[in-house]
Amino acid sequence: MYKNVNMITCDNVNCYVIIGEHGDVLIDTGLKKYRNEIETWLLNYNIKLIALTHGHNDHIENAAYFSEIYNAPIVMHKEDESLTKDNLCRGFYAAGISGSVCGVLSQKSMSRQAETFVVDRYIDDGDIIRTEAGVEIKVIALPGHTRGSVGFYHNGDLYLGDAVFNYIYPSFPYICESPKESRNSISKIHTLKPKRLFFGHGKPLKTEHNNQYINLFSKNIIM
Repeated sequence: MYKNVNMITCDNVNCYVIIGEHGDVLIDTGLKKYRNEIETWLLNYNIKLIALTHGHNDHIENAAYFSEIYNAPIVMHKEDESLTKDNLCRGFYAAGISGSVCGVLSQKSMSRQAETFVVDRYIDDGDIIRTEAGVEIKVIALPGHTRGSVGFYHNGDLYLGDAVFNYIYPSFPYICESPKESRNSISKIHTLKPKRLFFGHGKPLKTEHNNQYINLFSKNIIM
């Protein structure tokens, strides 16, 4: 299941690297307090592009730093640019008890101001990112957790940020700006039929003949 997976995990937050022929793409950048650990892992790669799934601090706090040291442009959805300046500029819903707990625990991280960075390219649903590194990625809009949440589809794998959480099993995002949009995005993931899912939180999941994946789309999970 983990074949060809380049995953960096710090404090239950995942960053990923897609390997290219002439350089690599970093998906999300993790929390600032783990910058040294993440940077050590990145010594194994040649980062040419930073792609952000959404604007929450646990995914963007190192974006400015890594963009500068690697001279790597940053891409993200325009709807989430405001979140990079203030994670609490928009309200969110908590899904059940887990969402309430997650919302409380997230307040400290979300109340910080991430280092300011420039978005070099705004991306939207269906866009194709072709990099000098020799990587081709399709952008999949997955709004709900945030307005500008996106996934990155590459070779049958979907890097989906927080559109789905996988702390214990794949589930509706514990916190989201729009439950309706989150449900639509989960259905969209099912329609896409990815071979593997790579979450912002939790272990990767192979989808074929996987009951956890199938249960994600049952009514009692996504409603």
